[in-house]
Amino acid sequence: MLRSSTVRVSLLPCLLALALTASACGGGTDEPTQDSGPAATGEAPVGGTLKLALQSDVQEAFDPQKEYYGVAWAFDRCCLLRTLLSYNGKTTAQGGADVQPDLASAMPEVSADGLTWTFTLKPGIAYAPPLDDVTVTAQDFIRAMEREACGECSTGGYSFYYSTIEGFDEFAAGEADSISGLEAPDDSTLVVRTSAPTGDLPFRMAMPAAAPIPPLPGDPDARFGVATGHDDNYGRFLIGTGPYMFEGTDQLDFSLPPEDQDPVTGYDVGRSIVLVRNPSYDPDSDDLREGYVDRIEVVIGGDSNDLALKVDAGELDMVYDGVPPAAQIRQYASDPELEDQIHSDPSDGVRYVEMNLANPPFDDPNVRIALNYAIDKEGFRQLRGGPLFGELAGHIMVNSLQGDELKDYDPYPTPNGRGDVTAAKAAMAASAYDTDGDGVCDDPSCQGIVTIIDEADPYPKQTALLQQTLEPLGITLDVKTFERTTMYSKCEDPNSHWALCPSVSWGKDYPDGFTFGPPLFSQDAIGPESCCNDPMVGATPDILRGRGYDPSIPIPSAEEQIDECIPLSGDQRLECWAQLDRYLMEDVVPWVPYLFDNNVVVVSDRVVAWSFDQFAGLPAIDRIALAS
Repeated sequence: MLRSSTVRVSLLPCLLALALTASACGGGTDEPTQDSGPAATGEAPVGGTLKLALQSDVQEAFDPQKEYYGVAWAFDRCCLLRTLLSYNGKTTAQGGADVQPDLASAMPEVSADGLTWTFTLKPGIAYAPPLDDVTVTAQDFIRAMEREACGECSTGGYSFYYSTIEGFDEFAAGEADSISGLEAPDDSTLVVRTSAPTGDLPFRMAMPAAAPIPPLPGDPDARFGVATGHDDNYGRFLIGTGPYMFEGTDQLDFSLPPEDQDPVTGYDVGRSIVLVRNPSYDPDSDDLREGYVDRIEVVIGGDSNDLALKVDAGELDMVYDGVPPAAQIRQYASDPELEDQIHSDPSDGVRYVEMNLANPPFDDPNVRIALNYAIDKEGFRQLRGGPLFGELAGHIMVNSLQGDELKDYDPYPTPNGRGDVTAAKAAMAASAYDTDGDGVCDDPSCQGIVTIIDEADPYPKQTALLQQTLEPLGITLDVKTFERTTMYSKCEDPNSHWALCPSVSWGKDYPDGFTFGPPLFSQDAIGPESCCNDPMVGATPDILRGRGYDPSIPIPSAEEQIDECIPLSGDQRLECWAQLDRYLMEDVVPWVPYLFDNNVVVVSDRVVAWSFDQFAGLPAIDRIALAS
């Protein structure tokens, strides 16, 4: 998730206290970003059409049980979906990292043993038309969890977050007819039982996968409600409870067989998105969203420079994803009349170059260390636009996830972050791929290394710099360029036998190291069926053989270290995640982390209110207002 502020509090005990007492607890940030403009004083104008651009389409097309992508989650939270608990679309300093009641009337009650969580729903919350006569019930959340557990339905999702629910894995394996740990004793009560204490369960129940799915009209027994029959395109038949809906949602006809149903008109995959107000939405039931604009129009695709010119001209209000061109950044940052139109906020994400540990020469840890010394991190940052885009990274997890313990930690430091060819050659000389010890790889595997990159700026320029910095080590690249979603799908698929993926990034799913450990480095997260252990950390001989690699390649595992952290809480948990980070950087070396990312956006002069959504690591669309 795609998706660094400084939090020094112990979050898991805080969550448990919150669940038991309904008291608030949160963290801080070094330099909080405030809501800007009239919205901060409650004077934001209402109405108008917000015009956005996405350089790439949303992965899994807004299917909440599949999508594992920050942009989709941002649209879900702000606009389309409400969950039992959610976030307020603000910065960490403004409570943006704290889960709060949304469709639930209060934080859940938790049993003394920490195994049973009871949620009480707000009454009378209606779905968007054409199901505006249907209200949300507890069974709708069970329906969502069962669909998340359904392998055929949610392939590519993040079901590992819910395996702590009693009976979830058994249902997923087809060994049970229901998830035993989910119960709806009545329409307004949901009981969740876990197999072990799970202090971060509130975070997990705020994810889009936990958003309710309404029953199927005419067939209330259909297991997955309106999602039935739409395993490949449920997002285009999505019925939510948020302040907005896809244009044409009211025209959906669930009385027809799935194969005869027409999808919404407001989402043309790969081309455009149009959101309009949901007439069933009750703002009095929602303390977390604003929804200032009447309409949101999104164009998908386009050259970054052309899109920037459209922002300059007021034809677009912002490019929601991607990186503004460096020339535009310089223009807005240096002009006092424009500087209010550029926003930079810590995204709680990290950018990195990942290496395939099963693909020579990166099966040798010394080669991986050589890359950590060689890469010009400051050069990468400059190509993104300079310090405005974040802090240079020397390790994997954003600092907030280990209580800032690793804030100054970098096992492979280089002068000013510019790379150190001498240290890189020394590491290469220690590898099996440098037979004469001169620091230059003399093995054919170092030539034409398959490198998968994003076609959008600045990644081709960064890759050119990468090639330049690796040449003294005897490494050359075979660069293959793809649109972003395709790039990610290839990097997540070990069957594609890539060697380097330098265009990737990761953001926390919620404020805990668990959102970095298991999804990125556990054996169960090795693709393509799962996400997102792209370097194949912990791959066994059987896994290697099944993916077409040499099964004799020894690949280090992080399973023991991850498992040690999961049951801990408080400072012990923070310390454990820090130790995992050290182990990964020094003993595994799967990445070259280079930037703790800031989200930088240039907006048109029509934008008069602004907020940053810390949960998604992106602007809060519902809190953007336009000049009337």
